[in-house]
Amino acid sequence: MEKEKTTIQKLSEFANKTDHVVDFIEQAYPSNALHPVTYHRRLLYIPENRLANTYFACFGDSRRFDRQSIFSGVFFPIPLSKSIRVCLRKKDILDKMNFFSKNKGYKTGTNKFDSQVVFDAFDAIGTNRIFKNPKIHDLILKVFNFDFRLRVGVNMVNLDFVPGLKEHSHFGIYSTQDWFVDDSKIEILYDLADQFKKFVVKFDDQNAVY
Repeated sequence: MEKEKTTIQKLSEFANKTDHVVDFIEQAYPSNALHPVTYHRRLLYIPENRLANTYFACFGDSRRFDRQSIFSGVFFPIPLSKSIRVCLRKKDILDKMNFFSKNKGYKTGTNKFDSQVVFDAFDAIGTNRIFKNPKIHDLILKVFNFDFRLRVGVNMVNLDFVPGLKEHSHFGIYSTQDWFVDDSKIEILYDLADQFKKFVVKFDDQNAVY
């Protein structure tokens, strides 16, 4: 019986057959007799050749138990302060049942959109016009229809292990539950990122949409 391929093997194969370069680092935490379990920190990124400065990036740290212990998605730099934090997710049944949560958090003023999403974090400085854009609304809902586990965010995860994103603010479409390994889903994420970039990224500040 053929041994099942590892996540790294699957992503390396994706990179090879799509003519991408994959960069992977695995670091083991020290263990001892009292704590014989070896924990690992895994970092991986794949630049998208067709889309300048767009990266598929994955992170996993088995020793951590916070919201950044694992993530996987597509990210690109944006000309905003690194201090800004924005995070959206699809509204779930608990949100809809919690009456008190309905009046909390940021609202765009578009009822159709606000009724389907939750802003877990929002910094209006420099981002207000982005997230009030109806075309951005349509793309965000498209993301959640593709995979309800996804998040859309600005600077919500640490991407300093990706050279092209280090020291830059970034916009991301990502999951905090597991790594994407399916070829078609990764390509869809790249395509969604490309669509977002048309409205979010304006490298000429004079023509910036936000």
